[in-house]
Amino acid sequence: MSKYAFLRSNASLVIVGLVLGLFGGFKIANSQYRSQQAQSLNRAVAQASGGLSNSGGEGEVRAMIDRAKANPNDAEAQMDAASQFIQIERPQEALPFLEQADKARPNDPRIMAGLGVANFMLGQFDVAAGWLKRSRAAGASEPTVTSLLIGSYIETGKNLDEADRLLKELEAQGLDPSKLARIRADLNAARSGNSQGPEAKPQSKSVLNHGPEEPKIKPAKPSGGKN
Repeated sequence: MSKYAFLRSNASLVIVGLVLGLFGGFKIANSQYRSQQAQSLNRAVAQASGGLSNSGGEGEVRAMIDRAKANPNDAEAQMDAASQFIQIERPQEALPFLEQADKARPNDPRIMAGLGVANFMLGQFDVAAGWLKRSRAAGASEPTVTSLLIGSYIETGKNLDEADRLLKELEAQGLDPSKLARIRADLNAARSGNSQGPEAKPQSKSVLNHGPEEPKIKPAKPSGGKN
């Protein structure tokens, strides 16, 4: 659970927006299946990754995962498979596909941002910051990449001057003032050592499982990642 109000209320939404942009909209042929059957997708990925037989939407998921396993040098196939796990907040299982994508196509801003997302979800904020910085350096200009990098700095309490500079960059882009105000409040809280922040709120339901109006992060136990 994030210590800060902006990250508690917006981190999963930021991640979803980021991954939607970077992974090409969560590649599932039957998009209606994804939007209406979030729990079924969770089961589908579990079945597919476990090698069980399935059909329909489950079959599409399994096909993506099988294609990635059979084609380790196909970076897009790795990204497609990783996105299935990111959607249902299983970043630990997304990481091997993202790491393989990075091997197949090094220094790709999309892949590096994906690695930043997965590590952020795992609570490995220093590692996430490293990948997100590299993604920006390679040309990623999406505000969500910058927002997540700021969030990584806030969570670690490091590079807060750089976080302030990045926030001013977002402010200059004319983004949603209410979201920017939350980031500013959390950055100020991090500077003052007040981890609750002035706008702290109770944890809400997950955007990935219960819709975009009530996002949250469910961090998994970290098992290491690459820098």
